Amino acid sequence: MERSRPARRPNMEMAESAKNIKLNRLKPGVLDQAVAVFLEAFKKEAFTKTLLDLNNQKHYNLYFKAVKYKLSLYLETGQLVFSVQDNDKEGRVAGLFILRSPQIKAPTGLSIRRIIPVLPSFAMLLPNYLRAAQLGQAVKPPEDLPGGHYALEGLAVAPEYQGQGLARMMLEKADQVATRDESSPGIYLYTGDEKNRAIYERFAYKVLKTVPTRSFTAYHMFKWTKQFSGS
Repeated sequence: MERSRPARRPNMEMAESAKNIKLNRLKPGVLDQAVAVFLEAFKKEAFTKTLLDLNNQKHYNLYFKAVKYKLSLYLETGQLVFSVQDNDKEGRVAGLFILRSPQIKAPTGLSIRRIIPVLPSFAMLLPNYLRAAQLGQAVKPPEDLPGGHYALEGLAVAPEYQGQGLARMMLEKADQVATRDESSPGIYLYTGDEKNRAIYERFAYKVLKTVPTRSFTAYHMFKWTKQFSGS
């Protein structure tokens, strides 16, 4: 799941229709909504569509369970998962992002307990995971990636909220979190979409490594925190 997709170029200002938007840590009560937003945004994402057809209901249901497992584990261990919610629509989830902290690790026992109930779903996705293994070089982080970095594992905006500045809001929040951590050099991500690469470059992410595949090009990108960039 280590890929990121702000689905459209964000506007510089929030649109009036999204004025009552709030960004907070993801709450368990809206987890299903958040997973649905994530999957909808990633339907056409290069890595995902190479492995899964999320328009296929069976694939969608299986991947829903897999993503929900991971987010549930992250919530339980305190990983940094944020949601953007529309308070004008009863707190509807409009977007989310996952910023994996280098300081937070899931205990092995907890991971095992969490994964047992969803093992059948994971097993049915095995052929897709095997195809993912063939993309190993495309998802392999650069060897010179600095240690102690944060990882932007995913960023998604619901279709009806795209173009309203939500991606910008979330990227700025991720930047604030990493900058407050004086020991972290910055944020790493990878994406398989050319448009997303251009968006991230607007927010000062630099391409560290480019890996072409048969169907897309993987871009490994990094943004240095101010304390490490010297700016």
